Amino acid sequence: MASEKTKKIWMTIGIGLGIILITAFLTSQIIFPLIFRTPKNVEVPNVVGLSLPMAKLRLTQLGLHIVVRDSVWSETGQPNTILDQDPQPGKKIKPESTVYVKVNRGPMKVGVPYLVGLNYSDAYYTLKSAGLEAVIADSLYSDNYPRNTIVRSSPPQGTKVEKGAKVKLYISKGPKPFIEETVIWDSLLM
Repeated sequence: MASEKTKKIWMTIGIGLGIILITAFLTSQIIFPLIFRTPKNVEVPNVVGLSLPMAKLRLTQLGLHIVVRDSVWSETGQPNTILDQDPQPGKKIKPESTVYVKVNRGPMKVGVPYLVGLNYSDAYYTLKSAGLEAVIADSLYSDNYPRNTIVRSSPPQGTKVEKGAKVKLYISKGPKPFIEETVIWDSLLM
C-alpha cells in the first residue's frame, strides 16, 4: 500500500510539473509577446545622396534616429547631402537605433588674397596658388599705382569664394597722360 501511495504522489508531482512546464512554455511563447510586444528589426534604407532633411524624414518614419558623425568638403554632389552612412543599407537593426551619416559641406571656400599694389604677374601666381583664376577685367589710369599693378579686385580681398572661382583684376595704366593744348596759329593768321 505504501508503494501505491508513493506511486500516486509521484504521479501527482509529475502531472503538476508537466502542467507547470506547459504553462511556462505557452506563457513565454504566446502571452509575453502579446504583453511585451518586442518590435521586429528594421531594414536600414539607403539614404546616401539624399538631402539631410529627406534622410531624417525617411529614417524617422521607420523609427530610427540620425546623427551627423562628420561633414566634409566635396567638389562632387550637392551641399548638405549624405555621402556615407553606418550601418550600411539593407542591414537589419532594432527600432530606435541610430544611423550615423557623413554630410557634404559642398566645395571648399577660400578667401580672395590681398592683390592691390602687386604687379600682374605676382597677382596671377598668388591667385593660382590659392586655387583661383585671374581674369583681367579692365585697365584704368591711376596716379596712385604704377603701370601694370593691380588697382582693385572683384570680389575684394577676404571674400570667401569657391575654389576655382574667377577673380576680376583691374590693372593700372599708370598716370593719365598730360596732353597740352596747342593753338593752331595758322588759323589765327587768316
